Amino acid sequence: MSTVGVTARYKALVGQYQTIPFMQPVLFNPDQYVVDESLKGLFYVLGEEERKIRQDPAARVTDLLQEVFGK
Repeated sequence: MSTVGVTARYKALVGQYQTIPFMQPVLFNPDQYVVDESLKGLFYVLGEEERKIRQDPAARVTDLLQEVFGK
């Protein structure tokens, strides 16, 4: 995100926002948000794949999957 300038633009925007009197402080970290949402998506996809492997014996295509999930 820093490579394409998102982080710098966000910090500049927050800096301008914080100069406005009586505004609440911003407690948002865009980098952490992207990491968290990426991990949520990754684990969702892994869960869906595991569900498919458990429900469909034909999805157990390797010897290891057959050993772990049964034949």
